[in-house]
Amino acid sequence: MYLRRNKVRCGDTRRTYLSIAHNVWWSGEGNRKAQSRPIVVASFGVEDNVDIELARDLVQVVEKCAPKFPTRRGEGKAITMRIAQEIRKIEPFLKAVASRKLGLAQHLPSHPERFTILEALVRDRLAEPTVGAREEEILSSIKARFALA
Repeated sequence: MYLRRNKVRCGDTRRTYLSIAHNVWWSGEGNRKAQSRPIVVASFGVEDNVDIELARDLVQVVEKCAPKFPTRRGEGKAITMRIAQEIRKIEPFLKAVASRKLGLAQHLPSHPERFTILEALVRDRLAEPTVGAREEEILSSIKARFALA
């Protein structure tokens, strides 16, 4: 998995969106030859609103915490889509954690402690993805957990 930058042009303005993606080898519809194609696992939103360093850390954490499914040759796309389905359940949580609005990066210790804390947060959320899905609830739960001002 990696942090994907997708540049989009809307009229005269250009925006860059960040997401977690994973490349999978598969062929498209019809008789198209197989190629490596990205599958977006979760989206962080517009780059201006995202703490990029924290988003990179979250990509590593999500890759480590993502559900593991047994795979066989040729099943890469189907398995990645199943993983993406599980990760998308916590997408609002990932957006909130990576947001500049929260400013979590300045409150977290340096590596490897940061990675351990993020991993615990993501594992907890994956275990109960429906708890507090709104951004306000997510922010307040994180602040309460770390006693942030």
